[in-house]
Amino acid sequence: MKKLILKATLLFLIIVTTVNAQFNLYTYYQGVYDDNIFNTSNQVSDFVNSLSFGSAYNIESEFNNIQLYYEGNLSLFQTTTSKSFNTHRIGLVETHLFSIDDNPLNFGVNYSFRNNQDEFEVYNFNQLSAYLNYRYSISESDYILPGYVFNRNDYKNFTLFSHNEHRLFLTWISNFESQTSLTLNAEYLLKQYFEEYNFDGYLNDASQIKFKANVGQSLSDLTGLSGYITYRKNLSEGSRYLISDSLVYYEEEIFNDIYSYDGVEIGIGFTHYFNEKLQLSLEGKYNFRSYSSLPAVSRDGTELSVMREDKLFGLGAGLSYDLSSLIKGISISASWNYFKNSSNDYFYKYSNQIISLSLDYDF
Repeated sequence: MKKLILKATLLFLIIVTTVNAQFNLYTYYQGVYDDNIFNTSNQVSDFVNSLSFGSAYNIESEFNNIQLYYEGNLSLFQTTTSKSFNTHRIGLVETHLFSIDDNPLNFGVNYSFRNNQDEFEVYNFNQLSAYLNYRYSISESDYILPGYVFNRNDYKNFTLFSHNEHRLFLTWISNFESQTSLTLNAEYLLKQYFEEYNFDGYLNDASQIKFKANVGQSLSDLTGLSGYITYRKNLSEGSRYLISDSLVYYEEEIFNDIYSYDGVEIGIGFTHYFNEKLQLSLEGKYNFRSYSSLPAVSRDGTELSVMREDKLFGLGAGLSYDLSSLIKGISISASWNYFKNSSNDYFYKYSNQIISLSLDYDF
């Protein structure tokens, strides 16, 4: 018995000395002026106070890293107060190394929910999500990353839109001596609705394929340039919609559904560090969307004989400054974004300008 107790004590001491545990907290405040909060031709502006907060408990050993975390957000709209909401997420992430600093297997599961107010309560939802991916080294500079993501999205007030989502992806990553990086990604997405209906053109599932290429180039020790192109192809014919008081509400309009269109997005980014504390970022993008089953609408609300098409042009600039020399873990940033959307649907002809100031404190 004494030998058994001694062995158990030694085992416990070995575990304690080989496993490191760490607890950390963060808070993040963002003040946002948005001159078009609904991204429509109605052009409704507002100021949003957004406070994010979170905590994580990390358990690290030689080949395993485990994290338990919580993330929360409270966003308050000053004018359209009924649009205020809060979100919460709890989760677990594990990273297993098959060799030191190489070939990690990542697994995660989390549960999140969102609470809206007043008339926006109909958009309340909860999500159960899990993912698995494995990064395998082909060589010192080349990697492949296969993976799978599962999401269970439940809209208790829009049950006909509740669904399970499956995502299978494969990513290739290469780094070259010229300080160029190349990332290629292919993804298959499948959405399966909880409720099934036998109506012509009314989907019980939807699928899409996505391809993305990203190139990054270091111009100097302090400057970098990147560009990407993304292509989406909708593999489904039909749509889901809700009829209320003789009006038709398409899923694409309620939730901005990514399965509903074919599209191409092109973007470019520029980053420069003036010093180890001050960073400048610039970006621009163009996005074309051709909706498969969403008719365009005229100014008086009449459905047209053509499907909706959008062309979005965007610009952005940001500055961030690390204030850790004054208070450890604190940084401040400011950003400006401008979007111009051209559409054959009158309701979605709009511009949008967003100005934000953020304060991030990690301790």
